[in-house]
Amino acid sequence: MRSYYTSTIHLSCNNEAHSMLLAWLSPQPFFKDVNSSLVTVDMKKACAPTSHGPNKKPLQYAPWNGEFWFLYKGHWIVFRRVEKSNNDVFARETEEVSLQCFGWSTGILKALLEESREKYLKDLRGKTLIFEARGARWEESKTRSNRDVSTVLHDVKVKEAVLSDMETFLDSSTREWYTERGLPYRRGYLLHGPPGTGKSSFSFSIAGHFGLDIYILSLANLDDAALTILLDKLPQNCVILLEDIDAATSNRAQNKDEDSDSVSGDSEKKQGKKVTLSGLLNALDGVGSQEGRLLIMTTNYVERLDDALIRPGRVDVKVKFRLADRDLIGQLFRLVFKGSDDITTVERLADEFADQVPESEFSPAEVLSLLLEHRMRPDDAVAGVEAWVDKIREERRGLRREGSWLHYG
Repeated sequence: MRSYYTSTIHLSCNNEAHSMLLAWLSPQPFFKDVNSSLVTVDMKKACAPTSHGPNKKPLQYAPWNGEFWFLYKGHWIVFRRVEKSNNDVFARETEEVSLQCFGWSTGILKALLEESREKYLKDLRGKTLIFEARGARWEESKTRSNRDVSTVLHDVKVKEAVLSDMETFLDSSTREWYTERGLPYRRGYLLHGPPGTGKSSFSFSIAGHFGLDIYILSLANLDDAALTILLDKLPQNCVILLEDIDAATSNRAQNKDEDSDSVSGDSEKKQGKKVTLSGLLNALDGVGSQEGRLLIMTTNYVERLDDALIRPGRVDVKVKFRLADRDLIGQLFRLVFKGSDDITTVERLADEFADQVPESEFSPAEVLSLLLEHRMRPDDAVAGVEAWVDKIREERRGLRREGSWLHYG
């Protein structure tokens, strides 16, 4: 009887619209009267710059396992959220969420959802929304402030070429061009180079630069079926990041047909791999693989990748990240100490610092670590270079003796 004189909108707990509504509801004054709430750590605020001391890991509350009424623009609306059982082995928990109002029109419910969407997007301005795979579903994990691409120090011409390529691809006219010719509208990038050279940082800065959400996919805890489901659930116009792709594909059986992209999964399964190379290739190429996405794969060891994985059509652009040369070392110094009152002194110290750090031996991350240690005293950074170089070299020698050091050579 109730359904006869009411209108209802249901929300999937696996969809971002669900997060939008809960984010709108939680701070509302009427929510204080709810007698059943679900408490979680607010990951967005937990990642904020001020989240330390008493503000660390703030709690957030949301309506849970019941229903409550509230007034919205003169209309009574009931919010219902109920946990339900689920036989899906990939899902951790499932729930039913709905909004209901009197009358035969859902107009007021749609207005509320649109308001929650606008607030959600407003709160995300200047931030990148990060999703991670949980089983065979995507979950919003955290947000981070957008990083300006200019702060990712890399060959300027190469960086500009990559950004230009992405901008052209994301243009609406490009989509039309692909559609008219019946071509898959996808673009793949391979970022390769030693650890600590900025591959992941560049990936996140790209997402922020183009205002795209980023979906991080780790193949270690997946199988072929879950991987296919995850790629099928991707939205259009997003960045999907597959980090350290070599770790998931380097154990491929050696006896294969050199002239074919087809790969036998039997030998891979015998090695105990959860995601097989054949499964990965099929998922990337499958009809369910979302179009309009930027696929970024990173690896420290490009030579370990199978040719089938990085052939044109799967990987369209390859970008090499290198260890720090003299120019990059100087750029890092200027980046850390920019804003100093004495620009002339900073320039002089940058040259001195770059002269003392051996080229192509240390990653940008290693050099940056030293600079941040002395971020308030640029002269101390210069004075400590020689001792730092000796220390890192000695640490590497010790790790080599233990047989665990994977050097950059």
